[in-house]
Amino acid sequence: MKVSARALAAIALAVLFVILGSALESRSTTVDSGTQAASKSMEAKMQILGSKDPRPASYQAVVITTHEANSYLIVHSGEFLPPGVGTPSITVQPEHAVAAGDVDFEKLSRLYPNPNDMGPKVLAAMFPGTQHVTITAKIQSESAGVLVQIESVVVGGTTVPKWLVDYIIEKVLQPKYHFDLSKPFPYPDHVTRIVLGSGQTTFLRGPTKRP
Repeated sequence: MKVSARALAAIALAVLFVILGSALESRSTTVDSGTQAASKSMEAKMQILGSKDPRPASYQAVVITTHEANSYLIVHSGEFLPPGVGTPSITVQPEHAVAAGDVDFEKLSRLYPNPNDMGPKVLAAMFPGTQHVTITAKIQSESAGVLVQIESVVVGGTTVPKWLVDYIIEKVLQPKYHFDLSKPFPYPDHVTRIVLGSGQTTFLRGPTKRP
């Protein structure tokens, strides 16, 4: 299974915003030159990570800082986050990542017109208006790829029950966006391990892709 540029970006951002949506609508934004530069630095590193060249000159580690990741989100999040999700940010620390953003669950629930998709409708009923959402996940780098375990979802000051989080992931998001959090996300070519540190994510690389 090859990893697309969009999926690579998701991995670089700890794969967390997959719980809130996927590529749906493009929206432009105006940002300062420093943010633009950090975003372009992130894009350049993504291109290195996405390279399929079997004979690169070297396989130096690629380090993406949270400043670069958050700058990329400021510039490009409108291209892959759905309407109703705004001001995304991410922080990382060893083996953990935290994603946050402001979510209008009523607007988000309109993306699921199927009356059987009860998860988004339940959230819209529970949390009216725009709410600040924080998602905490444990990130484990294994031989087969990156395993993401959602540990908590907090909306406003309320922790969403685990059964509801599991229901939304299993019954709503996984079928719609074709991912499976019970299995590792495969590495890009030539990436052998991903290490989360304080404020940065390091992609270790080698001449062959680990099976």
